[in-house]
Amino acid sequence: MWLNLAKIDVELLESVQADPDLIGEIFFDNGQAPVGFQPETDMFGDDYRTLNAIAEGRAKAEHESAQWKECYPWLAAATGEDGENDVEGYEFDYGPAFVLDPGQVTAIAQGLMGEGWGFGAARRDATDGTYEGFEDLGPFYAAAAREGKAIVGGVS
Repeated sequence: MWLNLAKIDVELLESVQADPDLIGEIFFDNGQAPVGFQPETDMFGDDYRTLNAIAEGRAKAEHESAQWKECYPWLAAATGEDGENDVEGYEFDYGPAFVLDPGQVTAIAQGLMGEGWGFGAARRDATDGTYEGFEDLGPFYAAAAREGKAIVGGVS
């Protein structure tokens, strides 16, 4: 299980909302990337099972509950687990894709910081600039917010 996120321009967000099949082109097409998308710098990925284990362990330690999606609503929103922004018409292997507009991205970036998620030392890959690993989740959202970008994602 892999959490896939991509920063996209508002124009591409509108195209994705009109034609959800474009999501597959963003994440899985080895051809030319859609206009407004730079795969080298606009992607985030992390092992969803690891993220889930970290969040569950922290919820148990801090809230005496394994229900991390309730304890950390901003993390749930950042990973599409709240289900509020699902895209009808496109499924990843483990549920629907989700999209977040730039305003939602900014709110989530601030919320992640407030919950204390992923603002340690980022492990952004120096060779290709990609974001990968749990520590990069907060910086990825913060970068998207600074750039005024939307986010599309899902778990494959």
